[in-house]
Amino acid sequence: MYQVADIQDYRSVNHSGSFSAAFSADLFDSLAAILQERYQDEDSIQRILSLACDTTGLQNISVAVPDSPSRFKAQFCSTGVSNGVYSFAVQHALCRQFESREWLVIKDGRERADVFVPTHSKLTGQDRCLLMPLVLRQSVLAVLVIDLRNSSSAALDLSLLSFLGAQIAQMLATQVVPNFKTLYARPYQRVTGDELTDIREAIEKCNGNKTMAAKVLGLTPRQLRYRLAKLSEA
Repeated sequence: MYQVADIQDYRSVNHSGSFSAAFSADLFDSLAAILQERYQDEDSIQRILSLACDTTGLQNISVAVPDSPSRFKAQFCSTGVSNGVYSFAVQHALCRQFESREWLVIKDGRERADVFVPTHSKLTGQDRCLLMPLVLRQSVLAVLVIDLRNSSSAALDLSLLSFLGAQIAQMLATQVVPNFKTLYARPYQRVTGDELTDIREAIEKCNGNKTMAAKVLGLTPRQLRYRLAKLSEA
């Protein structure tokens, strides 16, 4: 009989290596402290944005959330600005991004964003803004808007930003709907009277964006409208 150690000894382990410069022990220690001390999500998200800037050298990273069905606001920003307003080019890209879940980049002198594939595309000095979707359970909860001006974008560690963005997405999920289990997709179920409160709370938390609320509740927009109509008749 083969020994377990012999079976598993099919690859060498390099003990001399360590985390990359971006994923340093200090970074993980700082992030662990933020998560362990987490009390107010707003403060924790601001601290993660500041950590991202300190680690990458970026100056301005914000989190875009729906403010109306076709408009978005910078609810959180590393510069401390609250509820900031985006330019037309960024607003247009955000509307597109919440549907497509693509990474987008806006170049100097252009108003229309281009698709950015993090595994193949490379940032250049002509790129002024990168939009990274914060996805949970295949739904875009928000978008990380990264100002690339006055930074060495070519050396930017996108894996690090994606990792920190995932931490923010987890926090945003508990903000959008207090009952986290509603984030999981579910098969069709009969309409029940106690759903109305959850639906209204989700719509309110999504700033009136019913499409976003439907995604968070694990419904299609059509199912959400049907439920609202049926429950309003009761």
